[in-house]
Amino acid sequence: MRETTRKSVKRVVGGAAITAATAAAVAMTMPATASAATTVKPPVVEASSSGTTIKMTVTNPNSAGTLLPPSLVGCNAFVVNAADVPAVVSDPTKLLKQGVVVYPTFSSPATLFGALPGQTATNSVANIPEGLYGVIGGCVDLFDLQHPVVGTPKMLLVTSLDLSAIGSSELPAFGS
Repeated sequence: MRETTRKSVKRVVGGAAITAATAAAVAMTMPATASAATTVKPPVVEASSSGTTIKMTVTNPNSAGTLLPPSLVGCNAFVVNAADVPAVVSDPTKLLKQGVVVYPTFSSPATLFGALPGQTATNSVANIPEGLYGVIGGCVDLFDLQHPVVGTPKMLLVTSLDLSAIGSSELPAFGS
């Protein structure tokens, strides 16, 4: 009976060691999707309006990486109605909700990912209806679409009035 107990203990210990080694190997070879969300940096966005046109420049500060798979973090600048800005800042996945994003229209994957790692993209959007808008830059890892990261919004007044006398159409946002 003692011999059977020893064999059983050896099997349990051996099985636990194999399980631990397997888990460690899997953890080291698989991409860390949970930590990927924390390593994505928000984009640098510049935005201005002139008349009913908004000009936006988005720069993706994320690096392409040197390991395989390469970093596939795409960034873009999004125009949203001012009323939607607080919801998007608190939950960036709101950008995926229909009707929140005024621009860009997502006609292809390239319009979703305007700037890949290290790139800068500039877009102008003409004929925006007059009103108050937020321009929010967002980045997301293609392998972790549920965790986009957004930067500080830029609030813009879009109007056909001549605002050149005040110098800028950008409004201070959130206590800045």
